[in-house]
Amino acid sequence: MTGTSARNSFGIFKSKRAKLLAVKYRLDLYDKNAYIHHGNTILYSDVKFIVDNIWMDHFMYGTDKPIDLSFEEYNDIYYSLQDTFPGLFNFSYA
Repeated sequence: MTGTSARNSFGIFKSKRAKLLAVKYRLDLYDKNAYIHHGNTILYSDVKFIVDNIWMDHFMYGTDKPIDLSFEEYNDIYYSLQDTFPGLFNFSYA
C-alpha cells in the first residue's frame, strides 16, 4: 500500500459530500475553527448545520439568499426546514 492511498484528499472535511456543500455555499475550506465540530475532521452534518442556519436567517429575518436557486429548489429548502423545525416559521407581525 502506498502512502497516497491512505490520505484524505478533502482537506479538513471527512467526505467529498461535505466539501462540495462547503464549496457551494462559499464557506471556509481551510479553518476547522470556522465550524462547530467534534473530532479531527468536519462532517457533512457540521456543514449542513451551518447551511441550515444561513437559510433560517434568510427566511426568518429577511437576509439575502445565500445562493441563487430555482424556485423549486428554494421551496424545497423552505419546506424541508419547516418540517425539521416546525415552530420556527410561525410568524406573527401583529
